[in-house]
Amino acid sequence: MMQIRNISQERFRVIVEDTFDRLYASLSLLCRDRQQCEDIMQEAYIRLWKNMEQVKDDHAVLALLKCYARNIFLDEVRKAARRQTSLSLDAAEPVADVPENYIENRELHTAIQTAINKLPRQQQIIFRLHKEHAMSYKQISAEMNIGTGTIEVQMNRALKSLKNNLAHLQPRREEV
Repeated sequence: MMQIRNISQERFRVIVEDTFDRLYASLSLLCRDRQQCEDIMQEAYIRLWKNMEQVKDDHAVLALLKCYARNIFLDEVRKAARRQTSLSLDAAEPVADVPENYIENRELHTAIQTAINKLPRQQQIIFRLHKEHAMSYKQISAEMNIGTGTIEVQMNRALKSLKNNLAHLQPRREEV
């Protein structure tokens, strides 16, 4: 039993040595922060360790690690978006301490978040990555494994949908 465990540890060590630099390079396209990149890599390697028995082909392990890392990154993006929404609602200051303005701002924020949440899943993810996390289309393309053209089309559709869904919030222009 101890010998099997040593073999697994050695196999894992070799996999880490073989994949570390390539996984880091791939993940650094997504993460703006070195620490975040390292944390995601650590979590990806932990997931790999927990599932080592199911890994049959060591040559395909980099793809598996990239998949783990991408999913962890997207989970973090979603969590950050939820935290940001929660914090911005909690921290919203009423303009000039007028309760009506506070309520209007909160209602506007809620309407915008509701409209974003109604977008199809892929559009929602692309929109949040681009607008809330300032990722370029190229970075999103690398993260989601889809072309930049698809990213552009999905963003245009998301923006058009949001514009239509939020049109009722625009102040009406009075004719002169």
